[in-house]
Amino acid sequence: MQAIRLIFQLFFLEIILYHAVLFSLGDSYKNCESYCPFGAVETLALFAKSHKFPCAVNEFNYSILIGVLLITVLFKRAFCSWVCPLGAVNELITRARAYFSKYAPLNETAMKFMYGIKYALLGIIVYATYINYDLVFRPYCPYFTAFGLHGHTTVVLSYFILANALLVTFFIKMGFCRTLCPFGAFLNFFNVKTVCKIYRDEKACDCCRLCDSVCLSEIKVSQSIKIESRDCTMCLSCVSACGKKGSLKIGI
Repeated sequence: MQAIRLIFQLFFLEIILYHAVLFSLGDSYKNCESYCPFGAVETLALFAKSHKFPCAVNEFNYSILIGVLLITVLFKRAFCSWVCPLGAVNELITRARAYFSKYAPLNETAMKFMYGIKYALLGIIVYATYINYDLVFRPYCPYFTAFGLHGHTTVVLSYFILANALLVTFFIKMGFCRTLCPFGAFLNFFNVKTVCKIYRDEKACDCCRLCDSVCLSEIKVSQSIKIESRDCTMCLSCVSACGKKGSLKIGI
C-alpha cells in the first residue's frame, strides 16, 4: 500500500514540475499556481463579493478545490498524503530525520499552540487577500517558492521562509503540514465525520503499538476504536505496519 502511495506522490510531483518547466520556457500558460486549490480558498470571499475570478485564480483552481473537498469528506485528508507535492517533500524530510534519531515528544500545551498557528495564518491570508484584492501571500507561499521555478513574485525572502517552514519538520514530525499549512487548516473543517475512516478491532489487536510508532501525525491509533482525528491524512502507514492482520482496516 505504501508503494502505491509513493507512486501517487511521485506522479503528482512530476506533473507539477513538468508544467512549471513548460511555463518557465514559455510553452504553457499553466504553472504550479494553476493547480493550487488554496488559491481558490484565498479568493473565495472576493469571488463571492464580485462574482469574478480575481488575480491568477480561475475556474480550474475552484474545480480542483471542489474535488479535494469531496476527497476529504470521503477519505479524510488523503489529499495531503497522496497528492500534495509539498506534503511529499515534508514526509521525505520527516523520514530522513527520523532515520537518524527519534523525534522527542513536545508537551501538550506547546503542541496545542503550534497547532493553532495554521488557523491563524489561514485567517490572516484570507483577510489580507480580501482587503488588497490580490494574492498577497504568493511571494511567501512555500508551495509557490518550491515549485514555481523562481516565479515572478519570488524573492530572496521567499526562499528564507521556505527553508524555515521546512526546518520546523526537524523538530516536529511533519512539522510544516501539522503546524503551518493554512490549506491543511481549511481542510480540517471538513475532516471530522468523514465517510471512510480507519477502524481498530480491539479483539484482534495485540497492542504492539507499531501503529503509533509509524503514524506521521502522532495519533494514538492503539488507543482508538475509530480514527476520527483531524490530523489523520489516511496515509495508511498504520495499516501497513500492523503486526496483526485485520486489526486495522478502512471502513464506513
